[in-house]
Amino acid sequence: MVEVLIATGILITAAVAIPHLFTAATRANVEAGAITWATTLAAQKLEELEARPSLDTIGLESIDYLDWRGALDTPGSPPRAFTRRWWIEPLPWAPDGALVLGVAVSRYREGDDANPDVVRLVTLRTRTVP
Repeated sequence: MVEVLIATGILITAAVAIPHLFTAATRANVEAGAITWATTLAAQKLEELEARPSLDTIGLESIDYLDWRGALDTPGSPPRAFTRRWWIEPLPWAPDGALVLGVAVSRYREGDDANPDVVRLVTLRTRTVP
């Protein structure tokens, strides 16, 4: 009889823990999906910057607000989902030789200016001398 009670207690404990595991797994999947999509959005912008024939916006930092599809936020579009910051600056120890191209994508949260970056991609582009 004691063995049955112990086995039942273990079964009940496991049954109570399973919904919490499903909740944690679902939360982790959603977060992983957001990080994957943020990486894609960052890579797209970085490729766009690298494809420019000239980078005349040195020192510029810009912010794009994107929806869940990755489209720029416009009136009537779905709500903002991501904030994408990008910048172009000279390489500090070789300012005439290379540029630093950077993109950081984070989840957009209304009124939360201190949210950490989800993804940050940085690359170098050498300058060509005419």
